[in-house]
Amino acid sequence: MGRKRRKRKMSRPIKMTQAYMDECRQDFEKALQLTKLADGKLTFTKTFSIADRKAVLYFTANAWAKMTALIRDFDKEVAWHGVASRGEDESKDEYIISDIVVYPQTVSGATVEMDTEEYAKWLMDNADDERFENIHMQGHSHVNMAPNPSSVDLNHQEEILNMLGDDDFYIFMIWNKSLSNNIKIYDLKKNVLFEDKDITFQHEEGELDEFIKQAKEMVKTKTYQYNSGYQKPAGTPYNPLPAVKTDDKKDDKKDAGKKEKPRTRIGAGWAGTNPPGQSSFYDDEDDYYDRLYGGGFRY
Repeated sequence: MGRKRRKRKMSRPIKMTQAYMDECRQDFEKALQLTKLADGKLTFTKTFSIADRKAVLYFTANAWAKMTALIRDFDKEVAWHGVASRGEDESKDEYIISDIVVYPQTVSGATVEMDTEEYAKWLMDNADDERFENIHMQGHSHVNMAPNPSSVDLNHQEEILNMLGDDDFYIFMIWNKSLSNNIKIYDLKKNVLFEDKDITFQHEEGELDEFIKQAKEMVKTKTYQYNSGYQKPAGTPYNPLPAVKTDDKKDDKKDAGKKEKPRTRIGAGWAGTNPPGQSSFYDDEDDYYDRLYGGGFRY
């Protein structure tokens, strides 16, 4: 079977304007004239869409770092609010999330429950915080599940939508740990709903992102070259284990197994030691080899 392609959703109006109502009446009149009632029922459906309308959602570094930390560090569902605003040029469909706040909630692996009394107290306790005047986003994590809204999610979104004023906007988000997402932007002032492919989001690099970037620039991976036998210590590290030679003859393999294994020599020049010619605690080169092969290694 071929893979079923997901139907692309387009931006749509939220409220029925006079123009939309007139258009709907005209289409309904046509349907009445053309429909034959096979079972005595009439069903009429009309879909409204706004073609070629896109939205851009910006996250500040602070907001992005906080939200992704919540998604990453909680192994159960967790919900949050976003401090959001429209872009400076309202002719463009741009929205900015500048901060993330977490409200009182009880969670499980698949649910988030808000205590209405605790939530109201939380709002009162933060009445002097200017951020709370611009809470226009609600998000939550589905942990490792797909970010598709459940019936509970949809009912919650509808409840919030019904409380909005004619000039308000609100953003709903669902994320999971792979950062797959489901985002909706309701803008009642502009009378448009953006979702899915109609929304692109961008985020600034946070302090952690910049820190890791700088750290990677500072850290290099060390490479080694291995020699098959002992060499007189010089400025390069010595590998006491010889290279293994491959031979197709079985007899040679057996003989190779009987050979005496090389012994690791202490002080033979691993990185960090001091071979002759470099500053060390040996008196001279003769003292170095005398201790190495003769009288033993002394501290």
